[in-house]
Amino acid sequence: MPKPTTAANATPMPVTTRRAFLKAGGALGTVAALAVPVAVLPKAEAAEHPDAELLRLGAEFERNLVLLKAEMERNAPVRERYARAVERRRGDLNREPFDNFVKRRVVVEHDDAIDREDAFFNAMDAVTSLIRSTPARTLDGLAVKVRATAYDCHFSLSFDLPPDQIGWQEGCFLQLVREVERMAKEATHV
Repeated sequence: MPKPTTAANATPMPVTTRRAFLKAGGALGTVAALAVPVAVLPKAEAAEHPDAELLRLGAEFERNLVLLKAEMERNAPVRERYARAVERRRGDLNREPFDNFVKRRVVVEHDDAIDREDAFFNAMDAVTSLIRSTPARTLDGLAVKVRATAYDCHFSLSFDLPPDQIGWQEGCFLQLVREVERMAKEATHV
């Protein structure tokens, strides 16, 4: 896209940061708000950003993370039923053959739930692998990389946990994530 030669010819471009879209799209619902940034960015502007690919991957990461958490919440009752069945079975290890236990509906439901979650985990692994292999050129790109790294390190990415539920290493890394995100936000407003 050619640059205008004078300020009078320049048309103002809207601020199109991922964070701005997430804030603006909050009323749309979590999944819809995460899908907005990539879909709404004009193609020319998205291509001009030095970290366009990382930002696209970051939006995909966030969208997949929301879907994974929703699937895990949906499967929580199945996990609880399975845990109770396993606990009950410990008392009758000599009475029930393992094959019969595996054929129970609760075990089958649990295995199906795990398979569905594994599909989401595999999608997350594929995205984080691409994020790790893509170099960051800006603070926006670095913010994507640190969030993906926190996920890869099995850190919660939840900043509202009580301090006694966050380990030392996780707390230190989450502080880094916050700082990079803060700096990226400030850089977009300059």
